Amino acid sequence: MDESKDPDNGDGFHEKNAENLQSLGQSAYPDPETIMAYSLRVANTELGEQHFLPHSQRRSFSGSPAESDLEKVGSDDLAAQVVEGLYTGSHLTQGDDHRSDSAFELSKGEETRGGRRVRGRGRGRGSGEPSKRSQKGVKRGHRKPLEPGSEFKTLHAQATMAFIDADYAVAAQLTLQAILLNPEMFAAHSLLSEIHIARGDHDKALTALFNGAHTNPRDPEPWFTISRLILARAGDNDNSAFRDALYCYNRIIAIDGQNIEALNQRAPLRRKLGYKQRAADDYENLLRLCPHDVGILRSLAGIYLEMDNPHRALEHYDKSILYFQSTKSLREIDFSWSDVNIYVELFAYQQRHEEAIFHLKSLSRWLLGRRDDTLWENFCLDDREWDLDDYPRRTDVHGFRPDSYPVASYGKGLPLELHMKLGIYRLKSPDRQVEEALRRFEWLDSEDSSTKAMLVDYPDLFRDVADALRDTGMYDEALRYYEPLQQMPGYMDISYYADMAVCYKAVGLGTEAKECNRIIADLEQQADRPEEGRVRPTASANVAQYPASLTMLVSHQSRQQTKHRDLNKEFHIKLKGEQNRSLYDRTQELLGQAREDNAEALGQWMATAQELLDDFRSHRGFFPSDRGLRVYGRPQEGGNHENDPAIAAGDYHGIPFSSWLDLMLEYAILAARSHNIAKAYEILKIADGANVFYCSPESMFLVHVCWFTCALMVSDQGTSCGVARWFMKEFQFITDGYRLYSALNRLCDGSNAWYNCGPSQKYILRQLKAMDHSLVGQGQHNKWFQESASYTTRDHEDNAIKAGEMDLALVMLYGYILYLGRSYSSALNYFFRAYALAPRNPTINLSLALAYVQHAVKRQSDNRHYLVTQGLTFLFRYHELRVKSQVTLEQQEAEYNVGRTYHMLGLTHLAIPYYERCIALTANLRRAGPGQWEDFTIEAAFALRNIWAADEQMTKAVDITRQHLVI
Repeated sequence: MDESKDPDNGDGFHEKNAENLQSLGQSAYPDPETIMAYSLRVANTELGEQHFLPHSQRRSFSGSPAESDLEKVGSDDLAAQVVEGLYTGSHLTQGDDHRSDSAFELSKGEETRGGRRVRGRGRGRGSGEPSKRSQKGVKRGHRKPLEPGSEFKTLHAQATMAFIDADYAVAAQLTLQAILLNPEMFAAHSLLSEIHIARGDHDKALTALFNGAHTNPRDPEPWFTISRLILARAGDNDNSAFRDALYCYNRIIAIDGQNIEALNQRAPLRRKLGYKQRAADDYENLLRLCPHDVGILRSLAGIYLEMDNPHRALEHYDKSILYFQSTKSLREIDFSWSDVNIYVELFAYQQRHEEAIFHLKSLSRWLLGRRDDTLWENFCLDDREWDLDDYPRRTDVHGFRPDSYPVASYGKGLPLELHMKLGIYRLKSPDRQVEEALRRFEWLDSEDSSTKAMLVDYPDLFRDVADALRDTGMYDEALRYYEPLQQMPGYMDISYYADMAVCYKAVGLGTEAKECNRIIADLEQQADRPEEGRVRPTASANVAQYPASLTMLVSHQSRQQTKHRDLNKEFHIKLKGEQNRSLYDRTQELLGQAREDNAEALGQWMATAQELLDDFRSHRGFFPSDRGLRVYGRPQEGGNHENDPAIAAGDYHGIPFSSWLDLMLEYAILAARSHNIAKAYEILKIADGANVFYCSPESMFLVHVCWFTCALMVSDQGTSCGVARWFMKEFQFITDGYRLYSALNRLCDGSNAWYNCGPSQKYILRQLKAMDHSLVGQGQHNKWFQESASYTTRDHEDNAIKAGEMDLALVMLYGYILYLGRSYSSALNYFFRAYALAPRNPTINLSLALAYVQHAVKRQSDNRHYLVTQGLTFLFRYHELRVKSQVTLEQQEAEYNVGRTYHMLGLTHLAIPYYERCIALTANLRRAGPGQWEDFTIEAAFALRNIWAADEQMTKAVDITRQHLVI
């Protein structure tokens, strides 16, 4: 691609603007200064004033005499269309990376003729550069924007309210008027954009937002917003949209040349448009700003490979690897196996396979924790270091000690992709160690036809290995890896059949080779049909047309595998069932000791249970896309499991589903007790997602009870709230569900951030609205409710269960949430609803009292004395109800709460008698025995001590401290 036409270099415009440029004689989008000048002139005219614009602002958009068809449309009309977002021409012109705002208008003294710039007629002495004298006192740079003005603010507020009311036509008209009054306010342009988005016109929205971005050319945020809108609507190959977005990032980088986000977004756009050198320059700049960033390194490697310059990518990787190995630990870096893969591929791209093998081994040792294992640094004979077991080959090496490093840090720890690369590089290296390569390829186990075969997860590796063997002339071995791919239809394309044909012909199987060629011809013929859109299909769409042909392509070994596949599967399931039952029996033996915190028994139990649970969650039938459609093992609830021998009615591998659930819940609780709460939650999510438990209400109840139990062990208030919401949803309009929500939040240590957070408040409000909706008469719904109720609990006939009466717990719960959010006036509304139902409830009276008093002490409260009086009225009614109780604890509670309220109001002389009576009731409380009572003595004594100390009565303060606060 010719990079001279890159929109970055400012030499051209978009192709889609060509027509507009020819007709308008300049940029298809009028410059902001002209639009603003027009808007100000209209505003001045409406105000009865007359102003004359300077010559640079009076020029028209059509500078060419040939534009006869545009002569009827003046610059004013066109500018008005642009302000309104109705102009359909492209709104983005291309400019240089560092082009200033003046690049959007014609220079003074220039005119357009025939669509090109020419030097205009001289204007005398004053037409050139201003003299030094005329420049004195001139402030350079962007001027301060105009003040909004009261009329602008009024119009903008009215437009905003109309937009909220969904009256988009009025909102657009008011916003336009505001823009005409002051076009330099970005807020108005942004609102106009939002209006167009709400109306579904994204082109106009983008135009309006682009217009507003020029009002503050030093602010990058509008350009980010525009670029996101452009890319959100762009297709995969929409180069025009990519250029528009590229222009936006150019503006951002012109403002801030070190804006990492803009550079990070511009580089891939340049790469997509084919400007690879410029993309590489962006990545180089990013790497200077973020040294040794592996994400940038990966992108640089990709772009330099496309430019056939892997040496430059290797230089960056070498520096970063040296830095990581010398200054960082493995836990502090992001260098991973993917980077090893990329790094060695840079060597392989240059046919430097021996170096690729050396660095692959060296970096793998480092990532596996064997950097100091120097024994293998100079061992280049073969790759026995990466065998699965120490015996027989690793133990033959002099100096090798099996107990020096874990076995997992050798062959088992190396990713399978790198095993295959080792084999491929051995094939392509100068000495071509075929035997060692084939030993690596055996890790794929091409003869395995089970559902857990390597082929299922790594079909691409099978193809890579087969291609490498074919390229080196090992056709018979290549077929071992080509033929299993017939079980993966997505990989059976034309190139696959072509490679198969080459191999079959080379090994003397001419019939199979001809059959492959015939299939290729049929596929190509189908791809050339006009109705197919000339899209070459893969063989997956044509497998059904060639059942006999595909059978001929299967080798003798594959046919034997197909013949015995069902028998092998049944035997495997039977063996797995016996193993699982043995493991389950072992968990039952260890469970008692594990519950008693026996560390050894607990570790064994967790490991055994983990193996069982891994097998359970690996069964895909338990986790379908829709949990409610298929229920394995529960014939009465639907589902077909007859074809799965591992599942019988009510059990899996001979273990009942109820036992599987008990195992999961026990595992979660023991993991939470061991402070491994993440593992506990993981197991509970498995139980919650399995369809065998999902369709059982009893099982789901137990799962969620265990869930909040684990959350309480670690004081996880967020999880507790989430589980409580499940109970409120499943048992809607049941008082205990709402009480459980409060109780769980009370039992968790810490703040009440989750108790009254936004999502919780909205959820409780929906519950309250649903209750009100069900209690209001059928004819009153439209009068009092704008939306239907959300009923979440249903009976056995799938009918919604509605509330039978007002639930005081729900009303008070929402009132408490508002109270904790300091919305005291709103909370009073709900407290009074509860008060109307239970006027002699002490808790409701206390809540009303505290809401009034707290509202009174707020800074913006009106008539605070009235509020305090109201609060004390309900407080004394609460006190009266409590002191009549025969329970001493309730009497003490009343004395303390009244004293605490007076203390909060600063009336300490009134608070003291109540605190003293609270302390005097202590003796009666302690007669119930330890652990049977709750005591407010310490709180009251501490408050009295503070009052005496503040009043400088230190003797009384010391006495009260010694009597009640010293242990």
